[in-house]
Amino acid sequence: MKRKSKLAALMLAAVMALGSLSGCGGEGGNQEDKKEGGTSGKGETEQVFNMATADVVVGLNPIQNTTAPDNRAHNMVCDALVRVNAAEGNTTETVPAAAEKWDVSEDGLTYTFHIRENAKWNDGVALTAKDFEYTLKLMADPAVASTSGWLFDGVIENFGEALYSKGKTPDDIAVKAIDEHTLEIKLVHPAAYFLELAGSIYPVRQDKYEEWGESYGSSVDKIICSGPFQVESWNQNTEMVLTQNPHYWNVENVNLDKIKVRIIQENATSVQAFINGEIDSCGTSDPNWIKLIEESGISNGVVVPNSGPEFLMFNLKNEYLSNTKIRQALAISFDRQQLVDDLCNGNATPIYSVMPDTMNIGDEAYHTLVGDKNYFIKELKEENKDPKALFQEGLKELGKDTDPSKVTLRYASRGTSEFSKKMAEWFKQSWETTLGINVEIDMMEWNIMWDRIDAGDYDIACGGWGPYYNEPSAILTLFDPETGYFNADKIGWTDETSKKYKELCEQAKSVVDEKEKAEIYLQAEELLIKHAIIVPEYLSSSPSFVAKYVKNYPISTNGSIDWSKVSIEK
Repeated sequence: MKRKSKLAALMLAAVMALGSLSGCGGEGGNQEDKKEGGTSGKGETEQVFNMATADVVVGLNPIQNTTAPDNRAHNMVCDALVRVNAAEGNTTETVPAAAEKWDVSEDGLTYTFHIRENAKWNDGVALTAKDFEYTLKLMADPAVASTSGWLFDGVIENFGEALYSKGKTPDDIAVKAIDEHTLEIKLVHPAAYFLELAGSIYPVRQDKYEEWGESYGSSVDKIICSGPFQVESWNQNTEMVLTQNPHYWNVENVNLDKIKVRIIQENATSVQAFINGEIDSCGTSDPNWIKLIEESGISNGVVVPNSGPEFLMFNLKNEYLSNTKIRQALAISFDRQQLVDDLCNGNATPIYSVMPDTMNIGDEAYHTLVGDKNYFIKELKEENKDPKALFQEGLKELGKDTDPSKVTLRYASRGTSEFSKKMAEWFKQSWETTLGINVEIDMMEWNIMWDRIDAGDYDIACGGWGPYYNEPSAILTLFDPETGYFNADKIGWTDETSKKYKELCEQAKSVVDEKEKAEIYLQAEELLIKHAIIVPEYLSSSPSFVAKYVKNYPISTNGSIDWSKVSIEK
C-alpha cells in the first residue's frame, strides 16, 4: 500500500506540474487545443502530433547542425535524395524522396539520381539537382567547416582531397548536376551503404545561404524547407511548431497538419503528459511508469535495441589520460551490467565493443564475421584483474606519485537532466571506490559539453553516436585522427597507434571480400578499444510508447520516421 501511495503522490505532483502544458494528441489540454484532436485522413478536424524531447535543436543548417535532435528535425523539414525509413518488424526500407529514382553503374561507382520535376522549396521555388550539387560542394569546402563533410571523405571522388586541401577544390569533387533534374555522383570505390549515406544529404539553397550566411537555419525567418513540413514557430528551449509545407511534392498525401515538439527535461513529466493524452509518444526505462502506461491501455510498448553506442571519451592531452594504462584502468573499473541496472532499470544492453551486434558488413553481422573477437573490454578485464594496480602502473610510467588519491579528473555531464546527474554521480562513486581517485563533476547542458569537447576543454565526457549507415566504417571513421568527427584536435590521439588506425580504415575501403574487410575493421577496433581511446558503455533499449490512435509510426533500430505517412485516427 505504501508503494501505491507513493506512486499516486508522484502522479499527482506530475499532474500539477503539467498544469501549464496544453496538448492536442488526446483528451487532455485546454478547450482550444481539444478542437485539434485529429481524425483519419483529410478530415475536417486538424491533425496535430504532439511529441516531447529533452534535447534542444541547436539549428537547422544541415551543413553545420548535425546533432541527433538537429537531424531529427532535418528529417521533418528537409527532403534528402532518398529516405531510409523505419518499417514494421524492426526493419528499414530505402525509398525515393527528392529523387524519384536512381541508376547505379555496372561497376558500382556512378550513381545517377533523377530529381522530381515537382520537387519544391516551401516558398514555391523548384528544388533541383543544382541544389544538391551546391550542398555537397559546400560540405567539401574547408572554409565552411561542415560538421559532416568527413562522411564523404574516401567515398565521393576527390571529396577528401578538397575537404582537407590536398590539391583539389570543391569544384573538383565528382558531383555534377547534368541538368535541373539529373544529379551524377561518382564514388572512389563501390559502397553498398552509399544509398543510406545519401539519405543524410539534406539540401541547402544557394541564394538563401549566400544571403543569410552564418545565420542560415538559426531562426524562423532564416529557414527554408524542402520536406513535408515547415517551421511555423521556434523557441529553442520551449517548443518548435511545424506545419505542412504547401509546396511539398507529396503534400496531398501528408496526413498531419501540424507537429508540436516540446522540450520536457524530466522523464516523469513527459510520461505523465503521455498518460494525460497531452503528447502522443514517449519512452521510459522506469518500471513504475512503464506499468502505469501499460495499465492505462494507451499504448503497447515496443522494445528494439538502439544502433547508437554510448561511450566515454578521454582527452589524451590531459597529463594522466595520456597514459594507456590509466585509461585502461578507467575502462575496466566499472560494471556495465550494474550501470544499466542502476541507471536504466535494465532497459539497456551492456556493450564490450563499440559495434552494436546489429552492425553488418553486407548481409552478415560484423561480430559473426570476426567470431565474436571484437569484445575487447572483456579481454582487457581478463588480462587485468586489478584495475587499481593497473592505474598505479600508469602513474609509475608517468613518473608520478603512485597514490591514486592525489589524482583528480573532471567528468563533463551530457546535460543537466536527472538521468545525467545520476550518471555523473554513478561514475564518480565507481571510480573513487575502485581506483581511489578524485572525480569532479562538471554539470553542463549537453550542447555546452559539445562546445567544450570541440575546444578540448574536458578530461572525461560521455559521448554517443547514431551511425548514418549500417556498416562498421560509420563508427570507426568517427575517430580518424585527421578527418574524423572526434579527431585528434578533440581527443588528442596522435601517437603511432593513431597512424596505424587511420591506415587500417583506409585499407578497408578498397577491400571487397566481406570476411577480409571485417578482419581489417577488427584490427582497427582493437587499437581504438584496447588502448582505451574511447570506452564502450551500453546500447539503450528502453520501451518506446506510441498512442494507439497514431498510425504508420513503426519503431526500428535503424531508420527514421516517415512523417509524411503518420496519421492520427480517433
